[in-house]
Amino acid sequence: MGLGRFSRDDRDKHIITRGNVDGIVSAAIFLNRFPNAKVTFVTSPTAGARALSLDTASDHVYLVDIAPVPDLVQAVHGNRARQSITLVDHHPSHLAVECTTLVREGVSAANVLFHHLGPDAGLRKLVAVADLVEYMPSALVDEEMRRYGRLRIDHEAMVLDFAWRLIIDDDRFRYSAAKQLARGTWPSQVDSVKRRYIQVVNEKRWPRALAKVDERLKVRGPLGIMDDMDRNRTLFGFGTRALVEVACRRGCDYAVMINPRGRYASVSVRGMASDGVNLGRFMEDFTSENGVDGGGHHRAAGARIPTGSGELFLEHLLERVS
Repeated sequence: MGLGRFSRDDRDKHIITRGNVDGIVSAAIFLNRFPNAKVTFVTSPTAGARALSLDTASDHVYLVDIAPVPDLVQAVHGNRARQSITLVDHHPSHLAVECTTLVREGVSAANVLFHHLGPDAGLRKLVAVADLVEYMPSALVDEEMRRYGRLRIDHEAMVLDFAWRLIIDDDRFRYSAAKQLARGTWPSQVDSVKRRYIQVVNEKRWPRALAKVDERLKVRGPLGIMDDMDRNRTLFGFGTRALVEVACRRGCDYAVMINPRGRYASVSVRGMASDGVNLGRFMEDFTSENGVDGGGHHRAAGARIPTGSGELFLEHLLERVS
């Protein structure tokens, strides 16, 4: 007797996504539909390209919230003959990717994936959490706030966002949290998430991060800048979130973090004004001439640039936003 339909199951599916709230919720949505699927969390599009290149077993790979930088475009090209690949993103890009592409601006990547896969409706509240943390005031957020109350959605967003930042490189925690959230539970109902959130609160990591940014923030016109992270690397896991908070308080329209890491520096930019410059497009334009790779969406973008070219980057950004 042949194995038939039992010879394969959803273990032949693989999601590669980011390790933040958007990625954790995306993984929960994926696991709700495909409980035995493989999940890989990555820190950057380049790391996502590496993970894709190493996957020789999966039949269908979903790249979620992974910007199509040149390394990723090349990896997709190399894998397209043996795999079905779907790119799910909220970052528009001019780079063509040889795969199924689902892009929608104005919502989180988790929102795009949710509407594509159609998992249990109970996960809508988690999508609202992802939209909220991604600064995406979507219609779904409004609907879930009417259903559960603004305070509940705000609180659950904070719980999950604080929890993953306790130990940034703990992918085992991310997977375990996503597996339990896939059942439609709130973040605060997952014991490991709740414990980590309480620890972050008790250790006052958020106010300490804000105080550290407040000491070192440089203001140049509409830019709030932190570019000395090589000497002061830790913001207790809060990174650009703390930077955005302090930059807003100082009246800045944009928050910029430049972090030299050897030969290259990583750059993150956030825009706080809805009618500001399209940062994703700016990042692509700048890195095409002066950097390595970069991209993003209207209000959030990142890039790798040669270490030492931070001042050139700031000059170009100031010129664009002026």
